[in-house]
Amino acid sequence: MTSYNSIGIIHNSLSAPSLDLSKKIINNFSSDKTFWNMNEKDILQEKERINESQLMIAVGGDGTILKVAHLVAEYNIPILGINMGRVGFMSEIEELDAIKSLKWYFEGNARLEKRYMLEAKNIKTNKIFAISLNDIAVARGNLIRVTELATHIDGVHLATYRGDGIIVSTATGSTGYNLALGGPVLDPLSRDFILKPIASHMSQFGGVVLSGDSRINIEIISDHSVNFSSDGFIDKELRKSDQIEIYQSSKYISFLRKKKPAEFWGDLSRKLGIRKGI
Repeated sequence: MTSYNSIGIIHNSLSAPSLDLSKKIINNFSSDKTFWNMNEKDILQEKERINESQLMIAVGGDGTILKVAHLVAEYNIPILGINMGRVGFMSEIEELDAIKSLKWYFEGNARLEKRYMLEAKNIKTNKIFAISLNDIAVARGNLIRVTELATHIDGVHLATYRGDGIIVSTATGSTGYNLALGGPVLDPLSRDFILKPIASHMSQFGGVVLSGDSRINIEIISDHSVNFSSDGFIDKELRKSDQIEIYQSSKYISFLRKKKPAEFWGDLSRKLGIRKGI
């Protein structure tokens, strides 16, 4: 059992309550713990602090957790999420329970829950240019024009999608944009990921669930450029004949968890307001 004594806190820069709670945490536990506290924008220039930390606390919504995940992926530092947002699928603790709950986590009682990530590679340059904990989207952006994307799975042509684009979601991201598009929710511990068309002309084809060993190749067929987005905040422009490959990354994120893995389904039902019966 490993206790956590050197702790970084990243709070949502647009949320005053997130900053207030971060300060309360430090005031309550600084007698025997070492803390540092920054917002998710300023921390980009302080990577040395991340490397020296044993635990990262993300105070905000799922968006804040995603930004922290991108920062810590290369350091293999666990994340504890405190939900200040609305749904908070990735968060572990609610705002009102934070102060009374944290001691248990700091003492090293929680299990580590491994969440798999995706990588995107430029085929022409053979360079990785993005990782993702939630999802990767290749879509039309602000242009009201049909996007055409040739898609191959492990070298086999699956479909050439004509519509608004494609989204590729991890198990973690299956409760996000994928779910809003009518896609399935995966077990959060699954290595599988989902390929889902966005407003495709092939309306009868809802997408596919792929094994964690699969590799997706997407080629831009459209004459106009399209947008590439990873977790909603890494945006790049792709042009005709550009190709990207999406596959499971060797990097992963560890979250501190108290509940058993199966409790995810009860939380999902509660947060989505799913009713019993018909």
